[in-house]
Amino acid sequence: MLAALLAGCGDPPDVDTTAANGDAVNLDFRVWSYGVETVQDNIANFEAEHPGVTVALSDHSWEDYATVIATAFTGDNAPDVLYSSDHWLQQWAAAGWLAPIDEHCPDLAADQGDWAPYAREGMTLDGDLYGLPYYADLITFVYNAALAEEAGFAEPPGTLDELREQALAVKEQGGIDFPVVIPLARDDPWVIENFYAMVYAEGGDLFVDGEPAFTEAGGPAERVLQWLHDARNEWEILDPASFEVTEADVATTMPEGQHVYSILPKYTLAELNGGTGPETGNFELALMPGEENATTGFVRFYALSSAAVERGPEVVDAACDFLRYHGSETDGEHIVVKRWALEFGLGFANLPLYEDDEVAEAINAWGDVELERQQSEKAYAKQGLTPYWADWDVHSREQLQEAILGRVSASEALQNMADRWEQLRDEHEA
Repeated sequence: MLAALLAGCGDPPDVDTTAANGDAVNLDFRVWSYGVETVQDNIANFEAEHPGVTVALSDHSWEDYATVIATAFTGDNAPDVLYSSDHWLQQWAAAGWLAPIDEHCPDLAADQGDWAPYAREGMTLDGDLYGLPYYADLITFVYNAALAEEAGFAEPPGTLDELREQALAVKEQGGIDFPVVIPLARDDPWVIENFYAMVYAEGGDLFVDGEPAFTEAGGPAERVLQWLHDARNEWEILDPASFEVTEADVATTMPEGQHVYSILPKYTLAELNGGTGPETGNFELALMPGEENATTGFVRFYALSSAAVERGPEVVDAACDFLRYHGSETDGEHIVVKRWALEFGLGFANLPLYEDDEVAEAINAWGDVELERQQSEKAYAKQGLTPYWADWDVHSREQLQEAILGRVSASEALQNMADRWEQLRDEHEA
């Protein structure tokens, strides 16, 4: 992946974004509520460089974001540019809400050679590119190296069996009742990402050629789900509170020394090592435990709406400038993408940034840039993304939880997930 980088292209000439009548172009920008002050500052910097454009920002919680966006488009209140995600792309494109970047901002499509393949795949549908990366990241395994070493382990667990062994040793040592915590709340979208990552780590697939591939008896998906069940109910190493916590909650409890091992989006490592808890600074990244140590890669991206296209070419030109400034290069530098990496520890799709001395130094301050690159090489996009994937995701989170709690067997839960997939597919094709 990392050896196949292509050279970046130069910046296109500035585009006149003033409307034909001489008025400024106003863009409506919708985001989820993360780093809003930084988003506002980025907008102010963009407006200073593009005096013919003004940007109105509105933000919404991640949990409500997809519903808010759907309401905006169906209620004739659509934004011009917005945050989107790989797992919404097919649904939103099928609804006609998004416009292809390569058609309306063709110069921006030239960036693709610099992107991690999983990120490029996550923004592409039927050969068309629908976004520029806001950030791209990995689901990673994070552990407290200091507490693991106290229990006698100098290296992180490489497999699920080793994770069980280490967690039991930490538990036996005393002081930590549940060494493992994994966000598994039904309303947390990270749940399915974590499950994908664990199955990929075991060398498995969720879907092959659009069909469920996770119902094999004794296969990777069943092994993972059974491990989670046993970790909670038999070995008592998985915190029962996992069913109530989110990634943000774990970022608070781990620095306090309540847990040693977790599965989290990589950017959380910067929070774990940059806080004030007694264990702050002791957290390290490790390859995802499993037979293959693979994981999930995901991308959130800046998208152009069909509503902006309908408003006319002046709006499209302004929106393309906006996308260029935020997701591509300005004067040879990824200004906004690099800022998110330096100030927030967010991952990125633009692989040449790993060669940037400032970025490498920033990552190494709280993580390991080489290990991050190594895990990136073992990252895969989520399989099975379709217009009905989001509905399947909600159902699947419920089934996973039921199996981990022991209310249904692992094989029954996985079969229920497959049956729901087929039902949704049939309804979509009808």
